[in-house]
Amino acid sequence: MKCMILTPNEENLSICLRQLRKGKVIGVPTETVYGLAGNALSYESVQKIFSIKGRPLIDPLIVHCSSSKDARKYIYAPSEFDQLCAAFWPGPLTLILKKRSIIPDIVTAGLDSVAIRIPKNSIFQSLLKNLNFPLAAPSANPFGYVSPTCAQHVEQTLGDRLGFILDDGPCNHGLESTILDMRNPANPSILRHGPVEVSAIEDILGVKVTIHNICTIKNQALESPGLLSKHYSPNACVKLFEPRSNPRIKGTEKCAIIYQSKRKEEQPKFNPAVNTYWLSDDGNPKVCANQLYSLLQKVDKSGFNQIWVEKSSDSKLGIAINDRLMRAAAED
Repeated sequence: MKCMILTPNEENLSICLRQLRKGKVIGVPTETVYGLAGNALSYESVQKIFSIKGRPLIDPLIVHCSSSKDARKYIYAPSEFDQLCAAFWPGPLTLILKKRSIIPDIVTAGLDSVAIRIPKNSIFQSLLKNLNFPLAAPSANPFGYVSPTCAQHVEQTLGDRLGFILDDGPCNHGLESTILDMRNPANPSILRHGPVEVSAIEDILGVKVTIHNICTIKNQALESPGLLSKHYSPNACVKLFEPRSNPRIKGTEKCAIIYQSKRKEEQPKFNPAVNTYWLSDDGNPKVCANQLYSLLQKVDKSGFNQIWVEKSSDSKLGIAINDRLMRAAAED
């Protein structure tokens, strides 16, 4: 069946709800990136998600719920849970917590913990509120490729494997959620940087949050999504250069250059109409984060062999941007 991009009206939401209740997988909008959604309590549905993406079973999925009350059905909540919920949910924060047995092991790579969050996107919320099960929803792209931030990205990469994609326009954040490990509440740690900054979490919890630099081991279950050293990668080779500098391009490779901001005084050696792009006019980190994946997808489809990207300043949201860039540029 040809993939259909649906406007999220009442009739189309009903179609998608029927699909999900039948164990099908659909493309859905979230405030972070577009997701590939299926019944998180159904082994068969979750297996379809892994198959459609080509995602290894060692890489766990995030479970999405409609409310913190709903989320409690699937996790063992520490005393800090309500504080985090009140501050950041619905929104782009994922918590790693001990799971209840109702969550199938296939969702969690066999681990006794689960990644869980409440999305803010109103369309995704409409689906969740009308279902009696949570939704597993990793990014709706082939495994390892650049995450999708609009329905057209999903159609271009997975359109031959999906029946329906709900279109709610571009994502608000454009980067995946922050992942906070709360399995040991006395020592919370960040497993993946994202839109929710470390300082904001520390303000709520009143304790220092550590940054967990995990060394992944081949064929071993990952503690959370987003930990693979190479990820979010276009087909073209990605090279990085330091902030406020220019790339040192050698050879005759067909290269594109992506700057964090528009710097007209530094562009005379490049032709903007041909190979130079900017994530923002003025370097605003929120704009840069929002445009990063969209621009990488656009440039990747333009026939370049290499994409040189200026790193962000390594602070606040820039840390999350650089995390994605370093994984995109990592070698296999």
